[in-house]
Amino acid sequence: MAVPCHTARFRLVPQLVKVLSVPTPAARKPGSSWTELPRPVNAGAAPVGHVRLGYAQASTARQSLDAQLDSLAQTEATGVFSVKISTRAARRPELEAAVRLAGKIRSSDVAVALVVHEHKRLGRGIGLAMPAEELKTSDVGLEYLTVPGN
Repeated sequence: MAVPCHTARFRLVPQLVKVLSVPTPAARKPGSSWTELPRPVNAGAAPVGHVRLGYAQASTARQSLDAQLDSLAQTEATGVFSVKISTRAARRPELEAAVRLAGKIRSSDVAVALVVHEHKRLGRGIGLAMPAEELKTSDVGLEYLTVPGN
């Protein structure tokens, strides 16, 4: 009932025009099937627990993941995603799955950190920034086991 009665008021008063344009997520467009959206992280709420997820990656089939997996095991990571794929690959499903899972866990008020052996395992150039930015947006921590230059 409010929409027919008040819509003209919102259109005629310039300060109220912006109020009418409410951003709608792509999953909520007319005709789309219903899917649950990520739950917002409660600002200021203390995390209920802490989960660490590991990610190990080797660039070629001949390289071994053993050293990375051993160091990730010492961090008590709950789950480890590992793959042998080039750091120059545009798409890395295992890393995407780790980031997705971390975001899902974080949405239930649990502190989450993605643990990586070294920064180059996430990618190079802009490929390195994309997963890190996605983790930051989801309020997920990123830990490196080795510091660049060591």
